[in-house]
Amino acid sequence: MVPKRSMIFADVALLGVALFWGVGYAAMKTALESFTPLWMIAFRFVPSFFLLCLVFRGRMSRLDSRAVRSGLLAGAVLAFSFLAMTTGLVLTSAGKQAFITTSYVVLVPILLWIATNRFPGTGAFFSALLCFSGMSMLTLQGDFSIGLGDGLSLLSALFLALHMILVEKFVKDHDPISLAILQIGVVGFMALPLALFFERMPVGISSTGWWALAYNIFFGTVFALVTQNLAQKHTTSTHTALILSLEGVFGAFAGALLLEEVFTGKMIIGCALIFVSIVVSELMPLKQAPAAVESSSSALS
Repeated sequence: MVPKRSMIFADVALLGVALFWGVGYAAMKTALESFTPLWMIAFRFVPSFFLLCLVFRGRMSRLDSRAVRSGLLAGAVLAFSFLAMTTGLVLTSAGKQAFITTSYVVLVPILLWIATNRFPGTGAFFSALLCFSGMSMLTLQGDFSIGLGDGLSLLSALFLALHMILVEKFVKDHDPISLAILQIGVVGFMALPLALFFERMPVGISSTGWWALAYNIFFGTVFALVTQNLAQKHTTSTHTALILSLEGVFGAFAGALLLEEVFTGKMIIGCALIFVSIVVSELMPLKQAPAAVESSSSALS
């Protein structure tokens, strides 16, 4: 049982992560005016990895092979999420992507059901229906097709949901800070060779682009990912998803205020439905499964 005080601190920390990630969509959109997607990820995560290795070199020196394998797996899933997210952001708006990505709040209990055979309850399916309706209004075009940017944003949400589940599992047995650093390194060093092969090195980067990159390094990566891993030692992946889903609200406001993005009436209704689905998920928590069923959680091993 997680102590209530620890869970409160974890919730406050995750709320800070949601704020920084929400504003981070606008910062990434700004940085992408100077950087191509793969170089953006490489410039963001590789320096973050070396900075954290320097600050926490003692923790990194104590890593064992099991922790390394866990960090590499979680990092690979996170890398796929950021590859889809950053590429998708070139093709859609920051506020729109922020709301689409928060669909992980519905995906987490569904993925847990698949992995552990623990039925999430009717509330999860009702919130999933609301979320799907909201995303349809937010993303479907006149011919009922989904734009590539919106589709990539939804794919990013799927990988983020899986990442939260893996982090919840791994931080129980390993140092959360070291795990976060490994994950950051995997993302950066997966993106770097791809950037060298597929994209040209960015030139003529504006001062605004550098500031936006700096924000994503220090607040969106160094602070946010380390804090998420630390907080998840004291709370569950479903609760983490609920708190972090507020990044959609922060992201929409940041897109409107900083980038002057305009939301149509239909898009606003879509955002509202997604937000209601998040509230429903909070008010109708997971149905607990019998102990015999929960033993199948080894499916994530």
